[in-house]
Amino acid sequence: MAEDHHKSSTLLQLEIALSKRIAIAIAVMAALIFLVWFFRIPNPNMILISGLVMCSALFGFGGGIAAAVIMFGYTLFFFSADHSFIRFSPENLMKVWASLFGIAADMLFVCFLKAAEMRAFREISRLTEQLRQQKESVSTLLNHMPVITFSKDAETGVYLACNQAFADYAGKNSPEGVTGLSDGEIFDGKTAEHFATDDRTALIMEKPYEFFEEVPDAAGNRRQLQTTKLKFREPSGRQCLLGMSLDVTELARIRLENAAAREAYEKARSSGIMFTHIAQTLAQGYTELFYVNLETQEFREYHTDEKDSGLAEVRQGQQFFAECQRNIGEQIYPDDRESIAGLMNRDTLLASLKKTAPLIVTYRLLRNGAPCYVSMKISRMKDDERFIVIGVTNIDEQIRHQKAMEQIREDHVAYTRLSALAGDFICVYVVNPATEAYREYNSPAGYESLRLPREGREFFAHARQRIRDCILPGDLERFLALFTREGVMAEISRSGVFVLRYQLVINDSPVHALLKAVLVEENEGPRLIVGVINVQTQVRQEEEYRMSLARAQEEARIDPLTGVKNRHAYLEEETLIDRQLAESAGENAPELALAIMDVNDLKEVNDRKGHQAGDQYIREAAGIIAGIFRQSQLFRIGGDEFLALVRGSDYARLEDLLQEMRDHNDRALREGGIVIAAGAARLEGDPSLAPVFQRADKIMYADKKRLKAARSI
Repeated sequence: MAEDHHKSSTLLQLEIALSKRIAIAIAVMAALIFLVWFFRIPNPNMILISGLVMCSALFGFGGGIAAAVIMFGYTLFFFSADHSFIRFSPENLMKVWASLFGIAADMLFVCFLKAAEMRAFREISRLTEQLRQQKESVSTLLNHMPVITFSKDAETGVYLACNQAFADYAGKNSPEGVTGLSDGEIFDGKTAEHFATDDRTALIMEKPYEFFEEVPDAAGNRRQLQTTKLKFREPSGRQCLLGMSLDVTELARIRLENAAAREAYEKARSSGIMFTHIAQTLAQGYTELFYVNLETQEFREYHTDEKDSGLAEVRQGQQFFAECQRNIGEQIYPDDRESIAGLMNRDTLLASLKKTAPLIVTYRLLRNGAPCYVSMKISRMKDDERFIVIGVTNIDEQIRHQKAMEQIREDHVAYTRLSALAGDFICVYVVNPATEAYREYNSPAGYESLRLPREGREFFAHARQRIRDCILPGDLERFLALFTREGVMAEISRSGVFVLRYQLVINDSPVHALLKAVLVEENEGPRLIVGVINVQTQVRQEEEYRMSLARAQEEARIDPLTGVKNRHAYLEEETLIDRQLAESAGENAPELALAIMDVNDLKEVNDRKGHQAGDQYIREAAGIIAGIFRQSQLFRIGGDEFLALVRGSDYARLEDLLQEMRDHNDRALREGGIVIAAGAARLEGDPSLAPVFQRADKIMYADKKRLKAARSI
């Protein structure tokens, strides 16, 4: 009703204003007509048309029509014969029509311009009213917000605006009472300086300055405020400061009263985070995790991300054991299908878990048509036995390495046994350690060139003298230094046996010999047994064994698909370099860099053409990388990821090699081919290779993103 009354009042005001304008227009035109009539002006229309234009322009349609009617009436009076208003000469009738058209054209043209002006004025009035309403709305919003808001001139510290809450805090009746004042003019000196200090801090910060403060209100009561201040610049260029404060006095009181509850919450939250971290850490190494409800057979499947090792849920499903049975034929290696099918039965699994918990099973999956060893660990939840957790770990590399090492150890044991059976003694002496009296126990035919008496005294002196004639010159000095009575007895006392290896010249040929001495108790007392054994065959076999061991170890470090070194080999190399860096303490660091390459689109090739095509794709990619990094050690550290340990000439030409890789990728994108993302980083004062790897990996992923964007164009 108030709104209707306002509209009625407005209409009444408009009607009054219109009536006044028409009356003024009539008066103006009447005055002009009186003027031209009184002075007998021969052509009055020039003056009257000016009056009509003025009335139309000033008073719009209403005034213009009134002025036009009066002017046309005078025109009829002026041009009619005897001022009859109705009788005209032909010439004057034409003037009347011309005046009529002129009056109409003037009224229409000028009044339409006035109407456009009025419409523009009304639109401006409407927008002004909207702006006023919006300002009132914003002002109402700010005044009803439970926060204190204000803005200041950063240079003068004068308040530019605030809401009612700040005005109340400042002891003013309205925000207008605050505008134009500074802190010193509103608050006491201590409070004003406190605010000014916070303002200076906020003005030098590039982000909002947030803090808690305790200040007195207008009544002198201490209040706790959570305040945020930030600087901003107006379009005019003036630097300003915006402030918002939330009164948290009651909240602080509640927090103090509930400190015990908060401490308990924080402890529980900390424990939850800790257990989450423990779960994430224990999940590292698992390729797949399943959380299974034994009653409903519903399950959740999780995978671990290769980059950050975090758990990620990939799907939820029903009938876990039925799905396992369906997948066995496709995913399990044929020789292991029967045992896994028998195990992955609900009743069988429950019975096994009652006997052994947790249950750990090793079997083989089918990967690219080849067996891959995995370990499956099945655990039942202690607090809720309806659920089990199944974790699958890829242990293929460990199993194969273990088998290779077991084979090497078996070969070594067999070799040792054969060597023991094939022992070839040159001679054996029994020596009295007290008197050095000796007797030869055995001297096979063919070794007479030693020329040591079969019996005698001063065993060590005779042996040291005669050995000069039959030992290789390079071993003589070492033999004389070690083979003394004191040295032999001391070593036997320490380790139980004295061993010395050297080379003899027998029948003009060098022969590897092993001298062993042990102390035994006989009826006559302690005796020193000294034997010289021909170990020529053993040395040759040991050399062959070392070569075989080296080959086996090398094969264990080679990726069978591409022929380059594998991840295990790189980890060994990384450990060696890290040790060197640690020992050198950053001094004389080697010149080396890491280049990481990632082969794009391998999954697409596997999906479209099969895994054999994917294997060929990887081999060809390895050939491309090896052709560019010719002087570098190349490793395959993942399914589609390679690493080059760059040294020497490749290190000096690293930028050229990366450009060569980019040129290859550009051709591959244009003509079709294998695209390989690459990134490299140099060792630059790093304590280990890990930071270098991280920098190179980051650059490689940026290049991978660029290449994918280029392919999609």
